[in-house]
Amino acid sequence: MPSTKKKITRRHTASPSRFTKRVGVLRSRIKQWGVEALLVTHARDIRYLTGFVGDDSWAVVWARQPKVTVITDFRFQEQIAREAPHVSVRMQKSGLAVELASLGKRHSLKKLAIQSRYVTLAQRKALGRHVKGCRLVPIDDRLLEQRAVKDSDEIAAILRALKIQQEAFRLTVHQLHPGQTEQHVAAFLEYQMRLLGADGPSFPTIVAADANASLPHAVPGTRKIKKGGIVLIDWGARYRGYCSDLTRVVAIGKMPHKIRDIYQVVLDAQQAAIDAIRPGKSLGEIDAIARGIIASAGYGQYFGHSLGHGVGLDIHEQPTLSARSKGELRPGQIVTVEPGIYLPGVGGVRIEDDVLVTDRGGRVLSDLPSDLESTII
Repeated sequence: MPSTKKKITRRHTASPSRFTKRVGVLRSRIKQWGVEALLVTHARDIRYLTGFVGDDSWAVVWARQPKVTVITDFRFQEQIAREAPHVSVRMQKSGLAVELASLGKRHSLKKLAIQSRYVTLAQRKALGRHVKGCRLVPIDDRLLEQRAVKDSDEIAAILRALKIQQEAFRLTVHQLHPGQTEQHVAAFLEYQMRLLGADGPSFPTIVAADANASLPHAVPGTRKIKKGGIVLIDWGARYRGYCSDLTRVVAIGKMPHKIRDIYQVVLDAQQAAIDAIRPGKSLGEIDAIARGIIASAGYGQYFGHSLGHGVGLDIHEQPTLSARSKGELRPGQIVTVEPGIYLPGVGGVRIEDDVLVTDRGGRVLSDLPSDLESTII
C-alpha cells in the first residue's frame, strides 16, 4: 500500500570549500610522491573530490594548480556545470586517454601518478598507447584512508540517509503480516525509501524469515512470513551518494525461545562494543570485546564475520572492525557495529547500528529501538 508520508526534502549539498579542503589534503601527498599530478579514475573518488556524479569520466588533481580538471563528455556538460562549477572541464570526443594525452602535452606533463587499486588493464593499455613522453606511476593514493574520516557535510548526509531508512522501516513493519514473502517485504521497504527521498538502497536489501536468518547474506525469496516466526532485515538508504546500514530482527506475535536466548547475547555484545568505542582504541580490540561475550555464551563458532565496517560513499569502507585489523579508531569515522549468531536450520540474530567516533567516545546515529520488547509486532 502506498505511503501517505511526505518525502523528506531537506537537502545536504557539500559546499565548494569542502572539496577544496579534500583536494588540498590529497595535493600535499601528491607533492610528496614527486609527480606532477594524480589521475583519478574511480567514480566514488571523483565524487568525493569534486561533487561530480557522472560516470565514464576521469579527474586530474595537479600538484601545483588549484583547480581539478575533469575529463568528461557531452552527456554530462550541463550536469557538471551544476554539480561542480569549481572544476576545470575538458570535453572529450575521441576517448579519455586521447584527451588526457592532449592535456598532458599542454602542461608538459612528465610524471603522472595513477590509482593502482582501480586502473584497469584496458585503461593502462590505452594510457600507454596515447600518453607519450610521460611516466605513469602506479601508486596507493590513500584516498580510502582519507575518506574514512568524515567531515560535517558527509555526516549530515549519512544522518539523512538514516532518517529515511528508519522511517521506511517503521512503515514496513507497520504493514508486516503472515503470508507475505521475503521478496514482498524487501520490495516494499526499498519502495518506501525511494518515496522518502533516498537515491536508492545502499545495497540489495536482506529479508530472511525463520531458518533463512542463519544466512548472513540471505537473498530474499519466496519463503513466507509466519505467525510465531522471526524476520531478519538488513537494509540501508543511499542519500546524496552516502550510505547507511542497519539490521533488526522482528518477531511475529512472539519470539521463539532459542532465538530469544541468542538475541540477548547479541544485544549484550553489541552494547559492550559500542561502549568501548573511543579515539585511539584498537580496531581489533573492539571486535574482540563483542566476540568474547558471544564465545563466553557458547556461540563463538556461530559468529564468523567481522564486527563492523566503515560506511560512506561505499557501503564498505575503512576502517574494518575485525580480529585481523590493524590501526586505531579516529574521530570522524563512522562504523557499523553488527555482531551476530547464526544457527543453521534454526535462524539467526544480527543487530546493527551506525556509530560515529567522537572526541569523547561513540555516538550511535540511529534511534530505532533494539531491546527485546521492541522486536515483537
